[in-house]
Amino acid sequence: MSTPGVSGPDKEHYVSALARGLAVLRTFGPGTPQQTLSEVAAAAGLSPAVARRYLHTLVELGYVRQVDRRFVLTPSVMEIGASYADSMNLAEVAQPYLQHIRDETGDSVSLTTLAGTDVIHLVHVQTERLLRFAVTPGSRVPAYASATGRAMLAYLAPAALDRWFATAVLAPRTPRTVTDEGQLRAHLAEIRRDGYALVVDELDVGITVLGVPVLHDGVALAGISCAAASGHQSPEAFRASRLPQLQEAAQILSRQLERSPALVHSLQPGA
Repeated sequence: MSTPGVSGPDKEHYVSALARGLAVLRTFGPGTPQQTLSEVAAAAGLSPAVARRYLHTLVELGYVRQVDRRFVLTPSVMEIGASYADSMNLAEVAQPYLQHIRDETGDSVSLTTLAGTDVIHLVHVQTERLLRFAVTPGSRVPAYASATGRAMLAYLAPAALDRWFATAVLAPRTPRTVTDEGQLRAHLAEIRRDGYALVVDELDVGITVLGVPVLHDGVALAGISCAAASGHQSPEAFRASRLPQLQEAAQILSRQLERSPALVHSLQPGA
């Protein structure tokens, strides 16, 4: 299993044991809440003997629990993710602006950043409508099918974008998902020109998302998006009604980032 953010690791400083332990933790997800030893080993790309050592270490540390022949994560794992949000004051920085957009539009609103070939949700404010989206802080979606993902990819330097395409797998999420590299590059050029990305039924059927980048010195550190059910409005009307609010919030967050060097360094694209 490849490790996100690692390309050609320096063997002198790279700790493969740590990477493997994190790979074991990442095998657990929405479709795999509990797994056998063999399932973890296969998903992490490890031998059963090696996976067993990592699992039992995680059990001793309190991050994993064994129930009969299956392993499950414990709530203690949340401490690892929470330490990032707490140390960066993300909720304090972004939540009020996302909440305001949600209250004004009724949409689900997210703040995301690039993480390898995906985007990862940092802060999410859920819609109060009946149709809701399964998004939580820390959840990932492919950047190529995401409005904020495209909004951030559009501002990568050419060499960094080439490296991103070299590692991304452009698989169709729906019949409408753009998976042709040339077509996607053309979309990214338009997004950089226009300053926003509109994705309709590409990440999932029935979802329309509008995203804008949060820029710092010309680099897209994050993205803000509104998501709503497709068909509620035409894509053009959805864009026209949401874009000014998203752009205003992005500008405010950009100014806020200037006061938080640690957050700027944390969100810098790794490519």
